[in-house]
Amino acid sequence: MVKKVLHKIASVLIPLILVYSCANMGMPRGGPKDKTPPVIVKSIPEANQTNFNENKVRITFNEFVVPEEMTDKFIVSPPTTKKPLFKTKGKTFIVDLNEKLQPNTTYSLDFKDGIVDNNERNKIKDLRLAFSTGPNLDTLRIVGFVRDAFSLEPAKNCFILLYKGDSDTLIHKTRPDFVGKTNYQGFFAITNLPAANFMLYALSDIDNNLKYSAGVDSIAFLEKRVTPSAEFQPQRDTVVTGADTLVVLGKTRFYPDPLNFSLFFEKGFDLRLDKYERLTRKIIDLTFTSSTADTFNIELLNIQPKSTWNLIEKSRNSDTLKIWITDSLVYKRDTLALKLSYRQQDSLGVFYTKKDTVKLYFTDDQANKSDKNKHKERRKIVTELTSVNLSSNLGSILDPYRDIRIESPEPILTFDTSKVELFVKEDTTYINIAPKIRPDSTNNRRFLISYPWNFGTSYRLSIDSTALNTVYGLYGKAYKVDFMTQVEEHYGKIIYSIKNVKGPTIIQILEVNKDEKLVKSIRIEKDEEITIPFLEPKKYLMKAIFDRNNNGIWDSGNLADKTEPEEVCYYLSVLKVRSNWDNQDTWTLPDPVGFIKKIIDEDAEAAKLTKKQKSPQKKSTLF
Repeated sequence: MVKKVLHKIASVLIPLILVYSCANMGMPRGGPKDKTPPVIVKSIPEANQTNFNENKVRITFNEFVVPEEMTDKFIVSPPTTKKPLFKTKGKTFIVDLNEKLQPNTTYSLDFKDGIVDNNERNKIKDLRLAFSTGPNLDTLRIVGFVRDAFSLEPAKNCFILLYKGDSDTLIHKTRPDFVGKTNYQGFFAITNLPAANFMLYALSDIDNNLKYSAGVDSIAFLEKRVTPSAEFQPQRDTVVTGADTLVVLGKTRFYPDPLNFSLFFEKGFDLRLDKYERLTRKIIDLTFTSSTADTFNIELLNIQPKSTWNLIEKSRNSDTLKIWITDSLVYKRDTLALKLSYRQQDSLGVFYTKKDTVKLYFTDDQANKSDKNKHKERRKIVTELTSVNLSSNLGSILDPYRDIRIESPEPILTFDTSKVELFVKEDTTYINIAPKIRPDSTNNRRFLISYPWNFGTSYRLSIDSTALNTVYGLYGKAYKVDFMTQVEEHYGKIIYSIKNVKGPTIIQILEVNKDEKLVKSIRIEKDEEITIPFLEPKKYLMKAIFDRNNNGIWDSGNLADKTEPEEVCYYLSVLKVRSNWDNQDTWTLPDPVGFIKKIIDEDAEAAKLTKKQKSPQKKSTLF
């Protein structure tokens, strides 16, 4: 009986195993990858339909689709008061506008590339759908670009707000009548508009409420109101239609021409405490929203120190403060209560003293609660410290136009410059020379050493272990380093004749990177030749700032005064500086100032062309 059962089981399993093994001898080859975006089969409403009175839009595709970042990409204009809801049902994508629509109004739904197919994530680009709740469909449009006023980079995901009213407070208090949004190129198109007269703004809208929040949002505006319009422009052409008939063809021209917005962040006096923390016993970090220069004061509330109990280290912009607690009776306390006071400005522009009370905590096991033994060992090492390591900007090579920076990890109490020695090497002998040594006015942990360095020369710096003493009674460890200055032939030079200068202008040389770090800045007021020596052999950008108020810096705009930010422009080629070479040319500043930042890198363009020429060409197949 058992044998019969086993035989029956085997008779079933063996064929299955054979079929399975045959089917898995190799992975089947699929067809070519699907690169085709979904195709619309049907939509309710249809494109440009009138008298549509539902609040749900349904678009059916030829395949399954899913939304991708739809919440950020989707725009409905006029904007609804509630957020739209999105869902899919089979191959149909549904937009629930979530409220009753306005009567006799044309709505434009801009999906951008927020709908993709379910498998390969192929995007439908620039998908739009318009319909009207009344008998007429508005067909006018306004298009343009938004760029950052200082960098001229495209302002992506920026809102364009249109208002029919004429009050300057609309953007602060009222939702716009129509709205659009920029793409990654800073381009926007607001379609299906009526022939109305609009005030226009561009807004970063960080808080996502379609209203301008000063100190939070960046903004741009147009001084003049805009009325969209269209004009049919006929073009005569001869088209034979059976009899020799002249057919008139043409196109519709939309106005205005593409608009340009310069997005800026208003420099208002919005000073407030943004962040505070105590990561070590001796240091309190305070971060403010803007500069605290000449406005800041700090007091202890829960302890009366015997003397001055702190040193304040400020960032370059004075918006970040590092409070070094120098009184041991203060920093040994686990809890510190502080009163901070600084100037603030009310809504009417009147200054007053703002006061904040904060509490900060620190315990000895705070840094590593999970491993008390390691923390005890760390505390033991700290208590045994008698000196600190000094650091500097010295490597093996020093640029001859730079100072040496000597820095302590703690604020410096005293620095005996007589115990700092500098030597220059002549033949095989080091000869003592006298540098200029001074404290850094912006950093109480740093000293600067300057000297008229010679090119390609060897030097030696020696600092005695008793030269420096910190506010916590620690000496700096002995510091000794040999270094050499760079040879003159290493550097390149930019010599440019600047033309069409019509007032105070700042010419900047910038690094070619995301931050465009400033290398050199020169102020001019008339046509002249500028020379910038001692440049590292690499690529640079050149930029002009049209300094209207002649204060030596770029100034942002002001919405209330309708003041535009100061204009800027870029030299539209990358400057390639080579060693021992003068990069010499002429730059005629544009008039009017352009809105373009399409900078050509000749090396990069040549590399692209070479790569294209080397890439294998696809051969056509004849059937």
